[in-house]
Amino acid sequence: MHNGIAKTKIDTRLALVAAAAMALAPVAKSATTITVDSVVQRWPWNNKLDITYTVTDGQDVSTSSFKKIVFTADIGGTTYTIDGVTDVGASANTGTHTVTWTAPSGVKSDSCTMTAAIYAATAPSGDDYLVVDLSTGAKSYEGLLATQADSNARYNVATYKTSKMVLRKIPGGGTYPTGDNSNYPTSNSARTWTTDRDYYVGVFPVTQGQYQQITGSNPSTRNWTATGNTISYRPVEHVSWDDLRLSTTASSSPIPAVSASGTGTFFQRLNYMTGLYFDLPTEIMSEIAQRAGATTVYYWGDAWDTSKVVCSANSGNCTFAVGSKEPNAWGIYDAAGNTREWCLDDYTSENRATRADPFTPFCAETVSSKASHGGGGFGSSNANAFKASYISNGGHASVTNDDGFRVALIAD
Repeated sequence: MHNGIAKTKIDTRLALVAAAAMALAPVAKSATTITVDSVVQRWPWNNKLDITYTVTDGQDVSTSSFKKIVFTADIGGTTYTIDGVTDVGASANTGTHTVTWTAPSGVKSDSCTMTAAIYAATAPSGDDYLVVDLSTGAKSYEGLLATQADSNARYNVATYKTSKMVLRKIPGGGTYPTGDNSNYPTSNSARTWTTDRDYYVGVFPVTQGQYQQITGSNPSTRNWTATGNTISYRPVEHVSWDDLRLSTTASSSPIPAVSASGTGTFFQRLNYMTGLYFDLPTEIMSEIAQRAGATTVYYWGDAWDTSKVVCSANSGNCTFAVGSKEPNAWGIYDAAGNTREWCLDDYTSENRATRADPFTPFCAETVSSKASHGGGGFGSSNANAFKASYISNGGHASVTNDDGFRVALIAD
């Protein structure tokens, strides 16, 4: 939750919540209605209330008319407003949804009603996506549209490849597979992970335009003219692991903060600008995001298919603009191909299925190689490099025109 309210127990009588409904006049083509179906307190564990509601005729994708949900709780004569955009991350899509509200401490009443209304908004309501303005550092959350394809179309445009950055949420509490039975070259047995936190991962690899915006430079070498592939939209490459985090920072250590804008590594500058803590994803975070729930050898299936990725077989030895190929099921583009992507972990051949959790990177002080994922594959037509479980590696200070990266953020 983004409201930051303290988790203090409230009186059990709040479990006696009466559900109410409110219909609003049309925001777009047809009338949108929202019904509060139930409100249930998670007593005796904490003061959270799960609000289940149903929306009909929600986001109007065809006209880009977005909506936000605002819940109003009347508890013992006191009104509490729960803004669906900034606090509960409520989805205004058609269908039934549940959001959680953390009630203020000290609230005690056996008289409570809950109503809801939908209003016009400038962006889709929800927190499925995190958008960062790279000029100002401003952050905003947006919800999934009526379908994943609609959201894909919203973000696969120039703005989110240059002046803004967009990340997709992978919800905490979900179960996510990694590993398969054809691992190459290291052991990565099949395992299903249950995450205890939300995390966000870039919809695209960081582009040359975004890297230039943050650092003022573009180290990429695959930047010759190619029809239909604008240079600034292509993934940045020729960056080392050290260039991104700091040469003296171990995989298990946080990136040191800087005290002035425009100084430090890519992540130091981005974190200073936004006030958030972005970093590279771990190997497991990266694989979960690439697979998007798939248990097959590749995230699209078990058969190698060069049409799914940018690789040496179809690229003319050039990177492509990000988003040129179809995304995975979660709307993540270039999940394999175009460039390899640095991970947070030190490289090891140990079985990744034995890790304690998806968020803790493997770290060994004597290891100088860092892991990478996603299989750029410009140097060969090796299909193994694009497998969802494939892990490559490189020296922490090394730079090649096949290595880029993607940003991640673990929610509090």
